[in-house]
Amino acid sequence: MGAVLAMNVIRQSALALAALGLMSCGPLAQGGIGTQLVTAASTLAGRTPVAPPPPQVATDEQIAANPGQFVRVNFRDLGRWDTLVVAGTNGARVTWIGSANLSVTMENGIVVATRGLPRDLMGADTVQTWAAIRAGGGTAERRHDFLDNLDQISPRVLQCSIASMGPDPFERREQTYNTTRFEEKCVSEQLQFTNIYWVNRQGQIIRSLQAVSPDAGYLQIDVF
Repeated sequence: MGAVLAMNVIRQSALALAALGLMSCGPLAQGGIGTQLVTAASTLAGRTPVAPPPPQVATDEQIAANPGQFVRVNFRDLGRWDTLVVAGTNGARVTWIGSANLSVTMENGIVVATRGLPRDLMGADTVQTWAAIRAGGGTAERRHDFLDNLDQISPRVLQCSIASMGPDPFERREQTYNTTRFEEKCVSEQLQFTNIYWVNRQGQIIRSLQAVSPDAGYLQIDVF
């Protein structure tokens, strides 16, 4: 078995994220995924890092007036925030692009591709994950395609379990959102991670913490 890449977000980190709000959390310690997640709980629970303001692609007023047209993303390994706008759609897949040409493609709110990050997620099949969330929990198989050190596609097949953690409301821009929090734990011989999704009463993922790749780490995403 290859060396397991530790990408498990422990429950304490999830609770701290919910308490602080994803948009108030700064980047974790720089370095590899293992180093980041060893210190995640103490960093998030012990203090509130000061995050730089997102680039002004759009003001809060513009975001509020145009629902569905913006997302804000914390690229945690890059130590930066960005406001992304819709660049294109293909069925349920929406591609969002930011000020530095970093792009994220999501299908039903789940990340399926990135461009411009270290060792991008070139593509992913997350249909079963979405079905499990819609069903209130279950199991899923994911396939992720990464670029390896030779710029070749390296596939990973992961077995995942998705569970509802119950109601978890949060506040954002002086508004309370009533959501249910889901945790998705995925594992293969070479990769492990836990994704967290906050799903509103309409069944939409409006906040999430999602793993991208061993080099790119996690994205914190708020959907407006």
